[in-house]
Amino acid sequence: MEATVIVLLSTYNGEKYLQGQLDSLYKQKYTNFNAIVRDDKSTDNSLKILKAHNIEVMPKGKNLGPKGSFSALLDYILKSDSNYFMFCDQDDIWQVDKIEKTLKKMKELENEFGNIPLLVHTDLEVVDEDMKTIDKSFWHFEQISPSINEFNRLLMQNTITGCTVMINRKLAELAMPIPTDVIMHDWWLGLVASKFGKIDYVDEALIKYRQHAQNSIGANGFGIDYIINKIFTAMNLMPHQKQAKVFLEIYRESLDDETIEMLEEFSNLESKSFWQKRKILLKYKILKQGFIRNVGLLLKI
Repeated sequence: MEATVIVLLSTYNGEKYLQGQLDSLYKQKYTNFNAIVRDDKSTDNSLKILKAHNIEVMPKGKNLGPKGSFSALLDYILKSDSNYFMFCDQDDIWQVDKIEKTLKKMKELENEFGNIPLLVHTDLEVVDEDMKTIDKSFWHFEQISPSINEFNRLLMQNTITGCTVMINRKLAELAMPIPTDVIMHDWWLGLVASKFGKIDYVDEALIKYRQHAQNSIGANGFGIDYIINKIFTAMNLMPHQKQAKVFLEIYRESLDDETIEMLEEFSNLESKSFWQKRKILLKYKILKQGFIRNVGLLLKI
């Protein structure tokens, strides 16, 4: 019997692009999925578009933003008996085999590692507002490698894009509820999976990742403008430190002594001297990807 996948879609004033995303969902080769939507208090016609389709919409609630909305969706569907959950943004286009190929990788991980927290993500094709290709690979565009997903590296830089993610129930149950002090839901899920389970990826762009003025978080590109901007912009690590502190508070009893020490030192980084800060990051390899990013990091903290 085919596994049921639940697709979690959060909408907010997305009438311009929502129909295209829904069309791409209903063209999926893998058909045993249910879409559940939470609308984040849209003031446009998003709800009318949703009601024209046979999609379950969560009861109305207050505006929570992307992190809070997806967290509410995940909490809502944990009452179901499904074991696999995917996250969906309102303005992208899924390739027809996105669910099929992601679930295949998930099943491979289950066969290898058993019933542990698992996360699978994929590459993305970066496109503009009119669906013209900017880069065929988000990972190339951002100069990141999905294979670098160790816990210490994810503390500093998230390389997991939520709209490509599938997680299993084991990860959802362990990671929930998603704390309000974390940076983003996908980042938090990545940290939990990295420490207590496994992360893997499909080395294909299975989604057209639309970039436009309304993106809450998008692709930046790793060009000269990005480098200059990062070199001359102050770096605020407080959100990273706060996230690390929350992780320690929640999971301390399940962590080894070295991880506890690392999280304690990193979460208190602002109280350290100039040289102590750099020593801590280098000692635990709490670093970004790439030489230039790390030069900028060590110069500006």
